[in-house]
Amino acid sequence: MFCCFHRGTAAPALPGRYRRAAAWLLLAMLAAPAAQADDDDTRRLLDDASRTMEQFERPEWTPLQPQGELSVIVDGQPYRLERTLQDLEPALYIAINTGQWNTVRALVEAYRQLDGHEPHLALMAEGLAARHAGDYGAAIERLERAHDAAPDDMRTQMELARAYAEDNQDREARRLFERALSNSLPADTRDLLQQYVDAVDERGRWQGSMALGVGHSDNVNQANGYRQCAWDFAGHCLGWLELPEPMDSPFMRYDLVASKRIALGSHHNLLIRPVSHGTLYRERAEASATLENYSDNTSLLYLGYQFANARLTANLLPYVENYYRNGRTSYRAPGLQTNWRYFLTPKLRLSLQAGIKRLHYRGEDSELYADYTRKTSSLTAAYYLGDSTQLYGGIDFHRNDYANEVHSSEERAFRAGVFHRRQDIGVFANLMVQRKHFENDAHNFFYGVRREDTQDAVIATLGFPKLSIFDAYPELRFKHVDNDSNTIHHGYRQNEVTLQWRLNF
Repeated sequence: MFCCFHRGTAAPALPGRYRRAAAWLLLAMLAAPAAQADDDDTRRLLDDASRTMEQFERPEWTPLQPQGELSVIVDGQPYRLERTLQDLEPALYIAINTGQWNTVRALVEAYRQLDGHEPHLALMAEGLAARHAGDYGAAIERLERAHDAAPDDMRTQMELARAYAEDNQDREARRLFERALSNSLPADTRDLLQQYVDAVDERGRWQGSMALGVGHSDNVNQANGYRQCAWDFAGHCLGWLELPEPMDSPFMRYDLVASKRIALGSHHNLLIRPVSHGTLYRERAEASATLENYSDNTSLLYLGYQFANARLTANLLPYVENYYRNGRTSYRAPGLQTNWRYFLTPKLRLSLQAGIKRLHYRGEDSELYADYTRKTSSLTAAYYLGDSTQLYGGIDFHRNDYANEVHSSEERAFRAGVFHRRQDIGVFANLMVQRKHFENDAHNFFYGVRREDTQDAVIATLGFPKLSIFDAYPELRFKHVDNDSNTIHHGYRQNEVTLQWRLNF
């Protein structure tokens, strides 16, 4: 619609009752675009950082199937078993070591019925079978009982520590691994245990992603250059309504996402997560009375509680946000965000997010913009096609509550994407499309309508980890936005390209 109007384009005159008002209201209402950080940019930054850093680390389990006659496979050949200790005990170890989990469950049931069986072996086998099926609660309960039944059994101790680690119980896992390392062990076993300890320790270190790059935008100010006669008399135009022309500019862009979790015991953690991203534009809007410098920065600090096990991660994070633009802090916003992420299967993950924040404008911006409350919620699903491809999609709902319902609004967005990694050539690609609908709650006298926008966005990213220099790799990003509005003031098109170097740590 109005996104397509440019300077000099003929258009119908404004309704009569707005003509005289338009000329002087324009400066007051349009000279200062909305001063608000883009929540989509923060969410995409967090999602992309998580996606590229996790490298598809996810739980692996398969449902156990019924087992017929007692048998075990050795070197590809099935062997029938008698219901004796001499047959079943070594068969249990073979089945565990070779991952024959359906066989393990059947052997345990028969093994338990024999006089003289080892209770800790039966419990360990049940625990490992439950772990493979994704039931970590049952797995740890059985392995703890097995460890209590045979505290000095090294295999039971190691398997319990491993289950703790996979279930995100870091303190408990480290305690058992260190206890095992204190014993006299073969070099290969000691190296394996040390790898587990290092992996647990890695969770407690700072992890994240940072990038720095340059790019170009063909519409920094999200303008459309619309022009029409606002006040005519006897066929002569006495006043023109002229909207700003799109301003193109090269820029420098940067971002940082970091997180550190401190284990509090069992599944409970303290999570610290600083986030910062911003853009420095070379060009400025010298003629603007209110916004000359479009360079901006959004910084957030999350500090709160995290629950994590093998399938579920849940966060409750109070935070504070600072938005900097036009050479000054525009607003500060205290907020609360909660996230819930759950693996329904090893290939399907669901995520829920809800949040609220209160924007308090500061200094000169407090005279231009009204404080308001922003509420957000989203549902996201991700499906893993093997180890190198992920499909994802979601819906978002945002609510902006002002004291005046004319400015209050709702936003609904639908997004979908695909992430693919080629380990052999060291390249990954991420493509996301999004459609967002925005509408105000009430009719706006100046616009003559209740504002409604429909925005389509496409973002494509190519990363080249194999071309890394000092662990930082190049990343190429394209972004296209088409905002269609029923007012002449908010339609625009924007294209951006960015080349940056990214470092994951």
